[in-house]
Amino acid sequence: MSLLIEETCTVILDFRLPPEFRAPADGVNETIVSIKVFNSQSPINIKDWHRASIFDAGWKFDFPHHYGDVGVRYQVNVQILHNQIPLLIEQDYFVTVNNTPHRQTLHLSPIGFLYVEAQEAEIVAPEEAITISLHEAESPDVELVSVKQDEQSVSGFYLKYDPDSVIPGKRYALTGIENRYHQRLRISPEQVELVPAMPNTSAQSFQKLMQWLEKPLRLFTDAGAKIR
Repeated sequence: MSLLIEETCTVILDFRLPPEFRAPADGVNETIVSIKVFNSQSPINIKDWHRASIFDAGWKFDFPHHYGDVGVRYQVNVQILHNQIPLLIEQDYFVTVNNTPHRQTLHLSPIGFLYVEAQEAEIVAPEEAITISLHEAESPDVELVSVKQDEQSVSGFYLKYDPDSVIPGKRYALTGIENRYHQRLRISPEQVELVPAMPNTSAQSFQKLMQWLEKPLRLFTDAGAKIR
């Protein structure tokens, strides 16, 4: 019996970018979105989308959902390119659709802005602050930045880092510790390549792109509040 449904439904994704992100005004810009069914032995391509420009704040995107009476897991890949150089941290996003209509927000991470999600979504008191550390995956003592969350919800926020202090192609990890009882929390993404390995011919162009990223390290929540 086929799981395909005669009437095609639509899944809506809200792609979000940090307020500080600004697309380069010159050069060749491109946005690419690929949607595939992930929970199958051979991934099924659902939609490939190209646009010869870059959004500053985010945008709404939709794709068809052809299946009924079964949960479907979709793999979402987004690329934002300037002169064929990636501006986003390379990540795959996963969307599980059990019922339609379905709408979901996905926070994209431009290079220099890593969107972080923590296991706990409740407000924490100062004495129960959480320390979040961004460090080399193979060497936790080699820390890029460490911050304490004691003012806002730790469910999701943008962690800003200096791309010039990152080794291209090297994987970094996030860890979270609840300070009162020293319990470890699950932080997403667990590991990520903050800056892609670039060919020597592209290194100079890539450095120019970094000029429009501010260097001071700060955190920004979805509400725009600063976390000390």
